Amino acid sequence: MVLPRHKIRGLSFVNVALVAIVLVIALTAYFLFFKKDPPAASATRPTVAVQRGDVTASVSSSGTLQSSQTASPQFETSGTVTQILVKVGQVVAKGAAIAKIDPSDANRQLVIAQQNQIAAENSVSAADETLSDAQDALEAAEEASASPSPTPTGTNGQQQEQQSQSQGQSQSQGQSPQVAVSNAEASLAKAKADKEQADQNVEAAQATVDATTLKAPIAGTITAINGAIGSVAGGSSSGSGSGSGSTGGQGSTSGQGSTSSSSTSSTSGTGFVDMADLKSLQVVAAFAEADAIKIKAGQSATVTLNAEPGTTLTASLASVSPTPTTTNGVVSYSATFSLAKLPTNARMGQTANVTVQTAKAANALYVPSTAIATSGTTYTVTMADGSGTREVKVGVRGGSFTQITSGLNEGDQIELLQGAIGSTGTQNGTGRQGQGGTGQFPAGFGGGGAGAGAGGAGGGGFRGR
Repeated sequence: MVLPRHKIRGLSFVNVALVAIVLVIALTAYFLFFKKDPPAASATRPTVAVQRGDVTASVSSSGTLQSSQTASPQFETSGTVTQILVKVGQVVAKGAAIAKIDPSDANRQLVIAQQNQIAAENSVSAADETLSDAQDALEAAEEASASPSPTPTGTNGQQQEQQSQSQGQSQSQGQSPQVAVSNAEASLAKAKADKEQADQNVEAAQATVDATTLKAPIAGTITAINGAIGSVAGGSSSGSGSGSGSTGGQGSTSGQGSTSSSSTSSTSGTGFVDMADLKSLQVVAAFAEADAIKIKAGQSATVTLNAEPGTTLTASLASVSPTPTTTNGVVSYSATFSLAKLPTNARMGQTANVTVQTAKAANALYVPSTAIATSGTTYTVTMADGSGTREVKVGVRGGSFTQITSGLNEGDQIELLQGAIGSTGTQNGTGRQGQGGTGQFPAGFGGGGAGAGAGGAGGGGFRGR
């Protein structure tokens, strides 16, 4: 059967439409499931040129501003506080009176010691006179026995008679002249020893009286007052026994020696006041053990304060503690830095960020640290001309740049292995504290870079080179 012409044309239009729909579906499926993604733009690594300049290595940490001189003086003798002569925030000179305790008992002991001292002085005088008399008697006896004479007459006879009477008295007392001298010498030696002890007891008692006034051991600012009027302050009471007693009963006071200003803490570990020299502040920071071996006294450093973010201070490493501190299994060493100059608003306890320069290479070839691949002790870079990798020798390794000692020439083009400079991926920048970049970039490498200790990989300015 032959279809009419108009029906044939209608059927052909339907077939064309169906074919078109099938083609659209096929193309859509192809683009959705079979077409590969175009190459990523990041697959092309940026290149940089080897340049010449200064490369520095540093370690960083954070700490606090602390006073170079602190003290917590305490009374060396106990008693009831009667006066407090300072207040928190007051600046006092060395030796200035801070507080006082009741001196009544100390004054009483001083009077007893002084009386015993006078008695000891009198005993020495009496013993000295006794020895002198015994020596005279001995000399007279020796003269009489050495040269016998006729019956005494006149004045000489009277003298010899007196000598005979003295000898008779010595013999009647049951001791010879020699024994009398020896006993007198022993009595004098004991009297002098008692006098020396009495002198020491007077000095100790006077020191106890002086210790009833607490004095500042350093010049500084009162930062805390830990006592109050009416409270009992100081150590154990010394020599407070009543009555006259012997001088030895006050011997315990001799242990005080100097005045109370020499004491920096009480037996309980807390002074009556706390004080610090706020005009002489220093930075104390803890460094990880891997970084501590790189620092030593005399190295220069820079310090920034969180309270003064726009101010960079010059410092010098004064000392590194030889003993470590372990916190939660982490070993660190304390380092103290002296500051050349302090901002006017600097306060004790403020947070400080410190960076110590541990090495420097001047006028050296250098490349970004992200251009270097490390395998053990072997270092390689990828050449931008397609010639592959090249082994290099490195020197000073900063947070963002590394010195090249051999293997490259100035101007050589190399590839960055971890993206453009300034990207978050870094080779050295995100390691342990203190290994990060310091934000100091050699000339020619553009700006940018992370701050101290943050471990930035370098500055911008390399993109597209």
